[in-house]
Amino acid sequence: MLRRIFIIFGYISFVLALVVITVALVAYGKDYSYDFATHSIIQKGHVIIESLPSGVRITKDGKLLNKKTPYQAAYTVGDHVFGLSKDGFWPWQKTLSVAAGRVVSAGYVLLIPKRLQQTTLDTRAQIVAQAISKDHKHLAYITGGQDAALYTLDLGNKKIVRLYSPKAATPTEPAEVLHEVMWSDDGSRLLIVSDVGGQPVHRLAAAGGGSEPVNMTQAFGFNLTGIHFLGSNSRQMYWISPDGLRRLDTDAQTVSGVLADKVTQFWIENDRVLYVQQTDLGRSLWSLDSHGKKQELIQALAESDSYVVAAVRYNGEDELAVVPSKTKVATLYSGIYGDTPESRVIARDVTGASFSPSGRFLALTAGPSISVYDLEMSSVEQKFVLYTAADHSGTSMVMTWFDDFHFLTNRDGVLTLSEYDGQNGVVMGKVYGGFAAYGNTDNHYVILDSPDVAGVKINELQIR
Repeated sequence: MLRRIFIIFGYISFVLALVVITVALVAYGKDYSYDFATHSIIQKGHVIIESLPSGVRITKDGKLLNKKTPYQAAYTVGDHVFGLSKDGFWPWQKTLSVAAGRVVSAGYVLLIPKRLQQTTLDTRAQIVAQAISKDHKHLAYITGGQDAALYTLDLGNKKIVRLYSPKAATPTEPAEVLHEVMWSDDGSRLLIVSDVGGQPVHRLAAAGGGSEPVNMTQAFGFNLTGIHFLGSNSRQMYWISPDGLRRLDTDAQTVSGVLADKVTQFWIENDRVLYVQQTDLGRSLWSLDSHGKKQELIQALAESDSYVVAAVRYNGEDELAVVPSKTKVATLYSGIYGDTPESRVIARDVTGASFSPSGRFLALTAGPSISVYDLEMSSVEQKFVLYTAADHSGTSMVMTWFDDFHFLTNRDGVLTLSEYDGQNGVVMGKVYGGFAAYGNTDNHYVILDSPDVAGVKINELQIR
């Protein structure tokens, strides 16, 4: 009998121990621990830090840890200052706010070499305009002066192609002057905008060359000012004629009837055309999809001469940012194509807006300053988090996203690579004119135009 009691007691003890261990492991996994100072159980937060390159030294609150990246650990609630350092690279430092039971991740750290390896891809006396393909594999640029032409540059094999030379003056017609170039989203075609005797000319060129670009102005007999490729179909292009919004099919050689009248502005968003229409009640924002279906998105826009519109799909939700030039108030609309879209004002005194490649961050520009709205934090906290980059004494700025967590800014001719919140900025060098800089297709390089004694160089800076 006594033996049976001991056996039963042993089983009970084993089960209790198993339960205690399981609870302890679950608590440990959720960053619970016993605080000997307060004699209480507290919940910590979790910090994750990853970097490129990896294997770099880590400091926490000024003290060197015996760890290297990638790194993760539980920390008490509050602000902690983390730093990363590696010989030959600019150091990184950021204050991370730890919250109980939550993960704060800095998985985007990019350490920049102090000495950047530079390769010159081309040298020209003057560059008038340029554009990079959507996949960041090809650069198109227009040169001026005696060497005026349109060139394309394959950033993979560094091959340069002279795609088009402007028409010289004749006894009956003035010389053609190239002004602008634009890629189709699939990178197969280029739109070339020029001027002949004060009249705009629009030409369509195959990106691979091999044939003379088509003079669409002559072929269709329309003033095509403001024409754009449809994102999902490079054969279709849209513009605002005097009668209203129209579509041009380059393969079928046809022009549609008026798709919408009294249109004052439009934007291409993949397979949709978003446009502003003037009505007797004011201005409204509409969507026209590739099947011809129209949908009124915003019934009453704030009255303004023009608008900045940026759209993206993030975490399965369609997001739309609208900034009227008159009020400069940025409003974010979520679920804009659904039956019950939500809207909220996220910033004021804004003049520009652009989403990061994934759509998580929305950069809001105003003069030489940048604010960034974090959609992910907004959805978690039910409030927006606004990061403001440090003020700059300059008066001009051109900004492009480098990747999801970094952007490139040309501020008064100085190029800086910064994180999405404006921190850990590294000066990359001087930029020619007011041109933007870009990352290449895998973001191992920065492509920029640098001033040179010969004029301008297209340089490639290796950062990874």
